[in-house]
Amino acid sequence: MLKKEEKIFRKCEHPGCEAEGEFRAPKDRQLKDYYWFCLKHVSEYNKMWNYYDGMTQEEIERENKLDETWHSPSWKFGISLDKLASQGKLEDPFEIYDKFLRKRPGNHTNNSNFVNVPKLSLEELEALKFFEIEFPYTKIQLKSKYKILVKKYHPDLNAGSKNAEEMFKKVVENYSILLKKIEKK
Repeated sequence: MLKKEEKIFRKCEHPGCEAEGEFRAPKDRQLKDYYWFCLKHVSEYNKMWNYYDGMTQEEIERENKLDETWHSPSWKFGISLDKLASQGKLEDPFEIYDKFLRKRPGNHTNNSNFVNVPKLSLEELEALKFFEIEFPYTKIQLKSKYKILVKKYHPDLNAGSKNAEEMFKKVVENYSILLKKIEKK
């Protein structure tokens, strides 16, 4: 094992040079393998080396464009996730965005098949939470949940309980909010 004071001596890889090779220079565009040169020869090598050597003009332009974003995927500022998904440009292997975007019926494997989800108001979101259902929902699902809650909180079935009466009012109010939303579609 080397101690901090010990230094590895590399000979300059330039033919005929006996100096220490302290400076590295890339062998190719992959930038994984390097030559080791002395200061004089690394300077000469760098002056002669051309990263773009052997590339076509289109390849050079593509490489420069990728360099602008550090070779990371990018899209226009302000573009929505559902638009990216519908264009097939949103990669979502862990289906993180499923909560925000819904897929087209019949296709549950291809992440590029999203459709726009209508914007929901705060009261619509609260009504969904109250009914414990998620958008999109059917009229049948809504009515089924409504019947269960009406039976649970109806004042006649709860011996005139004020709490049950208030909950019953909330059921009716939230039902009408969700019914309007589904009838707009």
